[in-house]
Amino acid sequence: MPNVRASAAESTVGVDSLPRSQAEVSRRTAALRTRLPLRYLRQQAHLTAPAADYRLAEKALRDAGAVAARLLDRYGIDHSQVADKLGVSPQVVAEELGSPTPLVMLDLEDGVAPQMLSDARANAARVMRETPRGETLRFLRPAGVLEPRCAEDLWEVLVQAGSGLAPEDYPLDGIVVPKIRHVHEVEWLYDQLATIESELGLEAGRIRVSYLVETGWGLLNLPQLAAAGIDRLAGIILGTVDLSADLLLPEVRYRHPICEWARDMIVAVAGSVGVPAIDGMTLDFPVAQAELNAEQNRALLLERMQSNFRDALHSIDRGMSGRWVGHPLQLLATRLAFRSAFTDEAIEQQVGQLLRFSEAMASGSGAAVGGSSELLDIGTDRHVRQLLRRATAWGLLPQSRARELGLLDGTELDGTEMESA
Repeated sequence: MPNVRASAAESTVGVDSLPRSQAEVSRRTAALRTRLPLRYLRQQAHLTAPAADYRLAEKALRDAGAVAARLLDRYGIDHSQVADKLGVSPQVVAEELGSPTPLVMLDLEDGVAPQMLSDARANAARVMRETPRGETLRFLRPAGVLEPRCAEDLWEVLVQAGSGLAPEDYPLDGIVVPKIRHVHEVEWLYDQLATIESELGLEAGRIRVSYLVETGWGLLNLPQLAAAGIDRLAGIILGTVDLSADLLLPEVRYRHPICEWARDMIVAVAGSVGVPAIDGMTLDFPVAQAELNAEQNRALLLERMQSNFRDALHSIDRGMSGRWVGHPLQLLATRLAFRSAFTDEAIEQQVGQLLRFSEAMASGSGAAVGGSSELLDIGTDRHVRQLLRRATAWGLLPQSRARELGLLDGTELDGTEMESA
């Protein structure tokens, strides 16, 4: 019968090796979660703007909220009408109209005709160089990796955008890579970006990447794609139209079961690696129609904004951190949905939960009951902290208070890299 009892010497060797082996496990696990500057959590709305139209791209980067305000004025829609239609306060409408756009994506892919490509590339580089930096994240969408012009899109725009500028003044935050499918595509793309960064004297990894998932392969391979691209990854985005085409769905429908499954997949993978999950856009734009009179167009625009608002609430409920929008009034409706879901009162309630649990820990109890008789423990505290970090990035919780609560440290307030929520 074999001797199943180890000798004392053997046991000691085994115990001594445990800290080293556990440290290696921890290191490998930590490497599968990205590190983002806090500002990259500000992705409640991605406003797409055609690079082929310099004027529209400039307006999107400079002040899309002002464009939305002018559109409302043009059609005789005041803040109270928007507030009544969407169930928010007029004050919140005014605040969101005056806030910087979270992210603007200049599009070189679907919205550019071949004969306009050269001008579109030049526009994209020029508008990023000439538009004041502000708080808006700036991304470029080149052609997909399988398109012959992808490398030229990357090199011409990214190099022109930074040529002659100091590395700290580089005007682009990242790219959105469309129709990503396989790990070898990520490897090729990252090689290109590394070479461009070296050419411009940028820090390695300075140009972030968001995946636009709009193919069956992209969804099925998403965990492997995220792991392969972890060092640059800034977000994972759902493209409902191209996904519907790739999977031969009978119609493009925002809440098609396949699209819902795709949202769940993206939320799970994005959350696992620590980046925002971004939903696709509502396809019915709030645009006036020539055959309608003024009153009918006002009603149409408000109905389309309400539709976008409801879709955005659905995105939030599914776990998405933001949505794509293609129109300034969609931008407004989406931002109002996030304010509706994350009210000042709700944020203060979460702060209260954090403080009550901190007091319980200090007293040695280890758990507590919240104001609504909910359990507060280490797990709920972790969830509250994640939500409050995101609220801080969105500007809904002052950074000074977030630091007092232990949600941030001094390096994050300076914009350097820290682990994201």
